[in-house]
Amino acid sequence: MQAHIDIFWDIFVFAIGACVGSFANVLIHRLPRRESIIKPPSHCPKCGAKIKFYDNIPIISYIILGGKCRNCGEPISIRYPLVELLLAVTYLLIFEFYKSEPIEMITFFVVAPIFVAITIIDITHWKIPDELSIALFIIGFTVSAVVGEWGEVVEKLIAAIIASSIFWILAVMGKKAFGKDALGEGDIILVGGIGALVGILGVLEVIVISAVIGLVGGIITIIFRKTVLGQKTASSAIPYAPFLITAALIVMIWGDKIAKLYMTLYP
Repeated sequence: MQAHIDIFWDIFVFAIGACVGSFANVLIHRLPRRESIIKPPSHCPKCGAKIKFYDNIPIISYIILGGKCRNCGEPISIRYPLVELLLAVTYLLIFEFYKSEPIEMITFFVVAPIFVAITIIDITHWKIPDELSIALFIIGFTVSAVVGEWGEVVEKLIAAIIASSIFWILAVMGKKAFGKDALGEGDIILVGGIGALVGILGVLEVIVISAVIGLVGGIITIIFRKTVLGQKTASSAIPYAPFLITAALIVMIWGDKIAKLYMTLYP
């Protein structure tokens, strides 16, 4: 009996994650275009036809429609079902690992679609919507307030200020050193939002980890552009949000262990 109940909850959480993925797709498509995420209802970007509810079932509708608009036959980006599947699996993993820690579980549930949306938008449009970064501020402060850790609210506010200040200084120094933007305004606001999520120590870990993986990612990107794409003078510019988001996830999951490991290595 218990096994059947567990399967039911797994399926339910998977389905909820897929629906959240559908909403994340709305954010990804509309926010960079400065469009409302509320209205108009879901529609084909090519012909404008309103998408019926039975054609808007996450993952399933894409398969049934063969990846095309029912009205005009325009191909639907594979990104839509992939994002829905990604968040469906992510929700299931969060549920399995954090079911005994409701605050952490809910936090990850809320943060996951925002992280996915920020990453994809920055990769495809080279911008980070301020609305999503501000949402991270709100989540971080709200979680601390809900659990009654008012001192932690202040600490997270300080963390946000410190993190954004560090990135602002780096942006100014980079501008002077290279004559072009090294970090965008979106990165400065985003790292502040992450600071509101993970606190002072956590955001310092995020900055260091993101720098390391950003360096590795940058080298790989340049090599790929030169060898695979054949760009003789490959640009070193890369969107930084994916590295910040990856580092934030690492710290949210293993931050305490990383700090303890550091303390054992350098007592």
